[in-house]
Formats: sequence, structure tokens, C-alpha cells
Amino acid sequence: MGLKYLDFLWALDFLYRYYPKYHSNELLILADDIFKWINNELPEDSSTLIYLKSCFNSPYEALTAVWKEILLLAGPFIRQN
Repeated sequence: MGLKYLDFLWALDFLYRYYPKYHSNELLILADDIFKWINNELPEDSSTLIYLKSCFNSPYEALTAVWKEILLLAGPFIRQN
């Protein structure tokens, strides 16, 4: 899967605009936490980091999982006739 950062941001922006109540969706919060993990912005003793490491083996795995979920949510809106 060739995940591109700009594609990821585009999909998040698309969902924010067209998916009802997406701004309050926990998926957006999870994506933000994953980006903080990737950028080493979370302290080692952070409960967020501990949670992410308990769910995913790596930041890439976490990002891939969130990306797939975003594509599932955005799909119906992207392919409207």
C-alpha cells in the first residue's frame, strides 16, 4: 500500500467537510495521536503512547489501520453519482 501523507490529509479533510459529526470522531483523535507517535512528540510514560503500543506493533501499522478505516468512511462520499 503506497500511503502518501498528502492523500491521508486529503481524506481527513474530505471527511471533516462531508461526514456528519466527523470533527468529534475518535478516529481523528487517533490519527492525531499516531502522528505525534511518528514524530516522537509523546513522552515515554504517556498513557497515549502506552495505549498505542498495546494496540499496534509500530507507528506504520497504526497509520495503515487508520488509513483503511478512513478509506472505508470516505468511500461512499467519494464515489457519489
